[in-house]
Amino acid sequence: MNPISSIILLTVAFTMTCHADMGSIPFKKGVRIVEPNQDAIIAWNGKEQLLYLQTTLGASEATKVLEVMPLPSKPMVDAADPEVFTRCKSLLPRVIVRDSGGGDPFGPFSAPGELPAARVVERKMIGAHDLRTVELLDAERFSAWVTAEFGVANEGLEVPAPLLAVIGEYARDGYKWFLFDVVDLKQETAKKTPLRIRFETDKLYYPMRITRTEKGHTTVSLSILTTVLFNKEDCIGIPREDIRVPARPIEITGAKVNWIDPPLFALLGRPQAVQLRTWEISGEIDSFQKDLLIRNPAAVKKEGEQAGAGQPATRPESKSEGSQKPQPKSEGRSR
Repeated sequence: MNPISSIILLTVAFTMTCHADMGSIPFKKGVRIVEPNQDAIIAWNGKEQLLYLQTTLGASEATKVLEVMPLPSKPMVDAADPEVFTRCKSLLPRVIVRDSGGGDPFGPFSAPGELPAARVVERKMIGAHDLRTVELLDAERFSAWVTAEFGVANEGLEVPAPLLAVIGEYARDGYKWFLFDVVDLKQETAKKTPLRIRFETDKLYYPMRITRTEKGHTTVSLSILTTVLFNKEDCIGIPREDIRVPARPIEITGAKVNWIDPPLFALLGRPQAVQLRTWEISGEIDSFQKDLLIRNPAAVKKEGEQAGAGQPATRPESKSEGSQKPQPKSEGRSR
């Protein structure tokens, strides 16, 4: 079985202070975050994922901002080359068509004698990022632990109840790793040092539920490179019906993926060629009840073959994204 490989270049446009991948709040009440936008690249080989993030942020007055990202496993975080995003963008398909219809660091918080609710396994400074990788130990007490670590008595932040509720939801769903990023913002808008985050996952993953603490409309544009095509039912988080496909796939060589960044090419298995296409997810920021989760179609096929005593599993009700005809679909669909 050849594992699925994919790479996503992500551009996010927001009308409010929020990132699709992170919940974020300023330490000072009433402070407005200026023009938050970001680029992200995701490479996934069916077992591990590389997530590159670069965010441009500013604030109406100097403040610290806390950003939170839930993750399915322990991450490794390093600085990334800013030019990776420029190189990846240069390969995006230029011809836009109607929807192709494709399926397409904290310390412990605990009462005397209790185990801590979480523990910091790594704290790292990368540019303006003060990053803590946190392992969850007790979901029921995790919200109180976060409040204690970033509350008025410590970092000075009043953590809002809606954000704590969403963090608790991820914890109850089995997410045991969280990346907390405290950024010290000035009034001028500036790009933060880009990050490269690597973690194990058997599904392509991008958090969207974490945004539910904010209001406003968002459009997430994803340009995706894969070595295989997805089927409709492979979208097991946000449904395929809520993903718009505005451009037909194009094929690019593995050499171009290597040109974007060698670690991406290596993680993807050094493919000879991949398909590049664009997806969009639109809706009210507080409406996302699921994350972007794409399962490995190769693994599903293998399971079906084993269940069918060696006979390939067929799914006649679903076509792969490369075999469907363009279909009109309304833009900016809100969930």
